[in-house]
Amino acid sequence: MQKIPLPTRFACLFALVMLCGLSSSAQSDIQLTDDPTLGQILVDANGNTLYYFTKDSEPNASACTGGCLNAWPVFYVSEPAAGAGLDAADFGNFQRADGAMQTTYKGWPLYYYAGDGEAGDTNGEGVNNIWFVGKPDYGIMLMNDILVGLDEVTYNSNYEAGTEEVQYFVDAQGRTLYVFINDFFDQNNFTREDFSNNPVWPIYEEDLGSIPSTLDATLFNTIDVFGRQQLTYKGWPLYYFGQDSERGETKGVSVPQPGVWPVTVPDIEAALLSDVQDIEALTGLNVFPNPFSQSLNLQLKLETQTPLTIGLYNPIGQLVQPVLRENFPSGNSTVSIGDLGDLPKGIYFLKLQSNTGGLTTVRILR
Repeated sequence: MQKIPLPTRFACLFALVMLCGLSSSAQSDIQLTDDPTLGQILVDANGNTLYYFTKDSEPNASACTGGCLNAWPVFYVSEPAAGAGLDAADFGNFQRADGAMQTTYKGWPLYYYAGDGEAGDTNGEGVNNIWFVGKPDYGIMLMNDILVGLDEVTYNSNYEAGTEEVQYFVDAQGRTLYVFINDFFDQNNFTREDFSNNPVWPIYEEDLGSIPSTLDATLFNTIDVFGRQQLTYKGWPLYYFGQDSERGETKGVSVPQPGVWPVTVPDIEAALLSDVQDIEALTGLNVFPNPFSQSLNLQLKLETQTPLTIGLYNPIGQLVQPVLRENFPSGNSTVSIGDLGDLPKGIYFLKLQSNTGGLTTVRILR
């Protein structure tokens, strides 16, 4: 028997409903099913998997248009009826820019995948790292968009003015999650004991739940913050920004200056364990001026001759100055790093690493 392509079957089913005069509510059930790999996922009344698109960052809007819809047909039922384990209040509808209607779940427009040949297929999971199955219990989701600060400036991933699309973490409703560059590994250095500053940068207190399949669950943890639980990623405590009022907003990236509160990106470098020097031979280190303007000077004191690699990094772990590798003698040495005048203002990390694996990091400001 010839298999009818999935988009064609959707069209035929819709036409049949219209011809027979059936109400759309007869086909409006949205259900949960157990996938052996992905756990509980959203499917339609016929068991076809439903997906979300990480580029859908704006409320009641879809970024999948034109040819995109050939591979990712929209899902729509006029009166979404939730199956067992789902809350009807989480579903809604909106009119797309092309005039068609589309159903949403927790604010995310829902789609089918043309590459799914039959009910239960999940071939769209993780496609291009921007398409993922719908789930009822996401603790972390991914979003792709240009960062726009409270100052209305657009920023790239280096927190310089630019229009680069960045992938970052959001919660189940699409609200952005940030880290604070002054935190240490699994250590919140911002929140006061009385939580009086929590409305400004609320801690993220949700359970991890499900995550997109391209992320590693072992990189998440929870920490105790004065009796409340905060989720962390690679040791970074996660926060909201109190002035983000809509899904996908990233106003916090410019507060109080760019890079102090970066969005959480999947490849962010792990948070520092502490600011303690752990290169065994290093007995003295002075970095000046701090804040710096055009150049930096390092005064080192080593007990023994030690090969060191020195680099300057931005808050998300990207190298912003060529690495210096040198075999330093015992005693005192001075190193100068110049040509830094073009770097944007913000916080940086100067890292010194020995060939034995010891690492010393200094937080500095430009």
